[in-house]
Amino acid sequence: MTNSANADTLSPAAEAYVWGFPLVSVHRTRLLLCSKTDTGTMNHVNDLATPDDRAIVVPNNDTLYSSAWYDLQHGDLSLDVPPMDHANRYWNVMVLDGYTNVAYVCRRHHGVTGTRVRVTLDPTTPPANDDSDVVTVGTPTAWVIIRVLVESPEDIDTARNLQRSIQVTAPSNHPNQRTERAGRATAIAKSGVDFYSELKTYIDIDPPAPWHPQLSPAAQAIVDDPSSVSADELIAGVIEGERHIVGLNQADNVSKNGWSTGRSATGFGADILRRAAGAKFGLGGHQAIENRSYVAQHDSEQEKLDGTRPLQLRFAANDMPPCSAFWSLTAYGSDMYLVENEIDRWSISDRTPGLVYDADGSLTLTLSAERPLEIANWLPVPSGPYLLGMRVYEGHEEVISCDWFPPQLSRTAS
Repeated sequence: MTNSANADTLSPAAEAYVWGFPLVSVHRTRLLLCSKTDTGTMNHVNDLATPDDRAIVVPNNDTLYSSAWYDLQHGDLSLDVPPMDHANRYWNVMVLDGYTNVAYVCRRHHGVTGTRVRVTLDPTTPPANDDSDVVTVGTPTAWVIIRVLVESPEDIDTARNLQRSIQVTAPSNHPNQRTERAGRATAIAKSGVDFYSELKTYIDIDPPAPWHPQLSPAAQAIVDDPSSVSADELIAGVIEGERHIVGLNQADNVSKNGWSTGRSATGFGADILRRAAGAKFGLGGHQAIENRSYVAQHDSEQEKLDGTRPLQLRFAANDMPPCSAFWSLTAYGSDMYLVENEIDRWSISDRTPGLVYDADGSLTLTLSAERPLEIANWLPVPSGPYLLGMRVYEGHEEVISCDWFPPQLSRTAS
């Protein structure tokens, strides 16, 4: 039985749904992306994310992405990272297994002088996440995601070269083939009773590692044979499980100044509800120790965010986001994707060219749907309800420990 206290209240069918949701989400994403790019082949995205990119929810607009899907049953991968062009260049390679367990090969561990790492299938050994030259993965499915920071519009060519210089080499017998799609990861709940048979298919591909959270006997029986219970019970399990995932009020959630973030810094552990929520609302997203994400819950007047009400975010000179890499602020529509705006700016960060600091060294950002008189510090937001996320990469201890939070979002004149 999982150690998650929240999961103890779930019915067996709902427990099976919540436990299996990340695996189904990963494989639906694999089948979607590999319908466009062969398995075992790195897909380099040439530009930063825009509203046209809808494969992954809440994408960042800071780094170039490359990603590829591998089957480690065919052998180990060799990951070669070249020296970066300067000491401040942010780079990161994330390796996810079928259940969203994460291993990192990154600047925090290896610096900027280059490294070579072997990625191997080893269900007996959880990822160490350190500077070792061997990364263990708990399932045959391995999703490798590369991120390289774009520091300015003029930096795009340099960032692309570095992006493509990070090489993942698979065994010569690794298959390179296209897949058939199996529905979107954002529509899993609509599968109803068919979710359980789909889940069983993916478990056959990726059996859970012994250290992955285990199901209760009753839930395991449903996973092994969905026909052992009625269709009504399965459908009720989907509804119940989805309600818990969507309405999750994490016991370790921390809120301050109208912002919220999860207390955990290094993954979901045995909490299957938090793992499922992570897959639903941020599949492929970072652990907080690499990038802590904050979500704005409301403004200083306790109102939900709405682009028709302009807001300001002011960082005092002595209270800038404390980090070793960079920070960014990104606006999303209520569907968790980027939204078109008149200046094609979907994020603003400490690397945004032309930022204007106040005389006292503070920084005031404007968030509104309507164009302000001065746009240097303007982040356009949707005209209506929206989501606002802040990312702090390689945060200092006060970020990791949840002692630092972004300031309140204050109202400003239209």
